[in-house]
Amino acid sequence: MSETQSPQLSHIAPVFRAIDLAASVAYYRDKLLFEIRFEWKDSEAEPVRYAILGRDGIELHLTASPDVQPSVAYCFVEDVAAYYTEVQAAGANITEAIADQPWEMREFETKDPDGNLLIFGEHLSRLEG
Repeated sequence: MSETQSPQLSHIAPVFRAIDLAASVAYYRDKLLFEIRFEWKDSEAEPVRYAILGRDGIELHLTASPDVQPSVAYCFVEDVAAYYTEVQAAGANITEAIADQPWEMREFETKDPDGNLLIFGEHLSRLEG
């Protein structure tokens, strides 16, 4: 008799809507230092309407939309202080400076051109010892 294995979820990728997709892609690439992993356009004559950006093990999807509804994504980071220094130097729109929070996280916040909020954080317990 074979053992039945449960389905395993592997990762999640938030999809943010963007009015000006090119500006949003540029923000993630140039300010948050992500890489462009994929871009889709319906034809060569059309602008890109979907993009996937990533850094290390995370991915974020952007879709062109005339109707933006800002969302929030939380990204866990190893050495969040070093990443904060990098993106601050690159000119990211930091909406909350890096700080230790009472919920045992060191984190900072940034907003993209469409108002989507990204929080980057690290468990304080990882920083001890």
